[in-house]
Formats: sequence, C-alpha cells, structure tokens
Amino acid sequence: MRKADLQRCCRQLIEEISEINSRARLVRDAKRVLGRVPDKRWAYEALAVNAVTVWSTFAEEIFYASINRDSSVLAERLELTLPKHLSLPLCEALFTTRGYLDFRGFGDLKDHARQNLGQHHLSTAILPATANGIEELMKVRNYIVHPGRVSRARYKTKVLEPHGVRRIIYPGAFLLARTAGKTRLERYLDAVEAAGKAILERLG
Repeated sequence: MRKADLQRCCRQLIEEISEINSRARLVRDAKRVLGRVPDKRWAYEALAVNAVTVWSTFAEEIFYASINRDSSVLAERLELTLPKHLSLPLCEALFTTRGYLDFRGFGDLKDHARQNLGQHHLSTAILPATANGIEELMKVRNYIVHPGRVSRARYKTKVLEPHGVRRIIYPGAFLLARTAGKTRLERYLDAVEAAGKAILERLG
C-alpha cells in the first residue's frame, strides 16, 4: 500500500498560506481596495475565511495520511484487525460514514489524533502559542461566516477580550489592526505557516 506524502501536505499548506499572506500585505499597504477604504476590511475577512479553509483541508489530510501510514492505534481502539497501511479512501470512509469529519478547533484535532494515532501524533509538534493563534483565527472565521449568538459570544470572549477589546467590532477591523508592524491577520497567518513548518520538521 502506497504511503501518503505528509511532507507534500505540509509544503502545500506553507505555499498556500504564504500566498494569502502576500495578498494580505498588498491589501494592507494599498490606499484603497475596490475604490473605498472600508473594502480593506471586507478583503481581510475574505482572506481569513480562505486561510481557515486551507488549514481545515490540511488538518484533515494529515489526519487521514497519518492513519494511512500506521493504523495500529485505530485498530486497537476499534478492536479490529486492520492492515498497518490502509488506503486513503478507506481511512476517510471510516470517519465519514455518518457525515463528514469536521475539526471544530485545534483542540478537537488533537483529541481525534490522540485517540486514533496515539500520544506521539504530529499535532504535538505545534507549540501552544501557535495552536492558540489558529484557534483564534477559526473563531474569527466562524463569526464572519455564521454571525449568530454563539459565534458572537465566542468571538467576543475568546478573541476580542484577550486582546483588550471590550466591545464587539467587525472582524475586518480587528484583523486589520496592527501590532508591532503587522496586522492581526498576518500574525494569524504566520501561526498557520509555523504549524506546517513544525510538522514538516518533525517528519525530518
């Protein structure tokens, strides 16, 4: 059974996030976007959604690819005799028979990985500060896409308040705010890229 290319997954993540970061810098430095200054906020929200999509795809890929390379912990949990190297379609099918796999946050990814891959799964290569940046970005994205009561509350308490922002502001304005020369979105993108590089380094 051919093993999945985890290094390729990491390099693709790094490349895609680097491209989003380049666009974020272009928007940041432009005097206007689409003719109006407020459109910068809209553009940053769109880039944040794009970045989380890239991260979510990567998280699923490395999860399935890791099981493809070694299914022994999963087999023990399911009390089944499985080949050590499962095909990628079978890896996916095992977790999507009742819908689709959706990691609601970095903690959810780590829980799934620990249960099905063991204590030394690849997510452990990512530093807590990096993981926290990814978690915050995901909550910002959730409020952009689904601005309901729950996502609003989480955006306020888990993202805004830790940054000293006491009132609800539009995600675009929050993401455009600069700290030490970089916008918050750029710093979140740096965290996603750092996660990919950490896993790539762990793979050797």
